[in-house]
Amino acid sequence: MRDESRKDQITWASLKNINVYIDQKKILSNININLNYGENTLILGPNGSGKSTFLKLLNRSIYPIKSNHSSFKLFNKEDINIWDLRKKIGFLFKEMEQRVNNGVKLYDVISSGFSGIFNSRYSYLLSEREKIKLNNLINEWELSHIIDNDFQSLSDGQKRRALLARSIVYEPKILVLDEPFCNLDIKSNLILNQNLNKLINQSVNIIYVTHNIESILPKTNRVLLIKEGKIINDGSPDLINTETLSKLFNISIKVIEQEGYWRMLPISN
Repeated sequence: MRDESRKDQITWASLKNINVYIDQKKILSNININLNYGENTLILGPNGSGKSTFLKLLNRSIYPIKSNHSSFKLFNKEDINIWDLRKKIGFLFKEMEQRVNNGVKLYDVISSGFSGIFNSRYSYLLSEREKIKLNNLINEWELSHIIDNDFQSLSDGQKRRALLARSIVYEPKILVLDEPFCNLDIKSNLILNQNLNKLINQSVNIIYVTHNIESILPKTNRVLLIKEGKIINDGSPDLINTETLSKLFNISIKVIEQEGYWRMLPISN
C-alpha cells in the first residue's frame, strides 16, 4: 500500500531491493521503501521480525548485501561519513544503557553525543559552544538535579530521558528510536511521550519501534508492519486496528482508539 500523498515529499532514506543476513541467516528480505521528511513513522511487528535490524541499517551498524539490483542511500549518498550521519540523525537504542560502565556520570553520558565515547576525559575537550548547548539541554530536559549522579544508579525513565538528550546534541531533524518505552513505569512512559511530542512540534521527524500500542505517539502519521523480515504493509495509522494487528501478531485482540491514543484488549475464545 502506498500513500500517494508522499510522492511530492523529500526523501532522506531510500532502500531498494535490500536483503540483510546475520550469521548466514536472512533477517530482512526485499526491502523497498523511501523514508521522507515530514513523517513520524511507527514500526510494528512480532519479536524477531527484523524491526531493530531495519533501524540498525539507518545507523550503519549493519550493512545490507550488495547486488546490481540493490541500493541504499542516506541523504542521497550511498557512502556517508559516520560523523555527518550523527549530525543529521539522532539514535536511541535500548542496548546503549548496557554500554555505559559503572561510575560514568550522567553529564559524561549526555556529552558523549558529541564524541561517541562514554568517558569523562572527552567531556573536558568540549568547546564553549558545545558546553552551552549541553547545559541548555540539561536544563530543558530537567536533568540538572541528577547531572552528577552515576548513570547506572538512575531509574529506567531517567536513563531513557538522558539518552534522548544525548541523541539531540547536534539538533538533528530525524530521530531513530528502538523501543524507547521499554520497561518504563506509567509516569516515565507519560513523560517520555510528552518529550517526544515536544520534539515533533519542533519539526523533528521520528521513526520508532514499540511493542506497547498504548505508547504510540499521537502524531504518528505512517505505520510500517514487519513480519518475518518483510514489510507486509505500509500506510496510515488506520492500520492500527483489530483485524490487522490480530493477523500481524497471530492472536485475537481488540484494538480501541480514542483521541489519538490506542489500547489493546484480549478477546476471549
